[in-house]
Amino acid sequence: MNRGQGIFTFLLFLLALALAYSPLQAGDPEGDGSKTAAEAVAAPEAEPVFAAMPKPGKKVPIGNGGYLIYGFDKKPRLGPVILKVEVHTPDGNRDTSVEVLVDSGMPSMRGAHETGDRPCKLSRKGDYLLPVDIVMPGDWEIRLTVKKDGQVVFRGSHGFDV
Repeated sequence: MNRGQGIFTFLLFLLALALAYSPLQAGDPEGDGSKTAAEAVAAPEAEPVFAAMPKPGKKVPIGNGGYLIYGFDKKPRLGPVILKVEVHTPDGNRDTSVEVLVDSGMPSMRGAHETGDRPCKLSRKGDYLLPVDIVMPGDWEIRLTVKKDGQVVFRGSHGFDV
């Protein structure tokens, strides 16, 4: 490559770099400050808020007088443990008309061990069950989301140490 081609290539590189970082607002000649398509796509959604839940085995109010009781089949340790969630109506009967989703992971290592929302399976007794894999020692968290008719009615979290 001769000197002229090298300079031309370098100038093209600088032009491409400048265009990549310049604000282009197609269809917005007045610059009214509205978000560009790229900004709208890149804008993060608000993180849902999960209320701290009491220890396993205690009643957790979920709104409209209903409540849930959650627990594990054994003390959480390395390996799989079964999370059990009972959802009750205000009069104390089992409510099997809801959807219970569980996300588990390590808060100190967000993104490394999260399972994402996984639906619990409904047992014949009316318990919502889900295996939770504890893959390493440390602080863990389960995050419950209860939905009724597709609408979120409760979000709660419980942290525990393994």
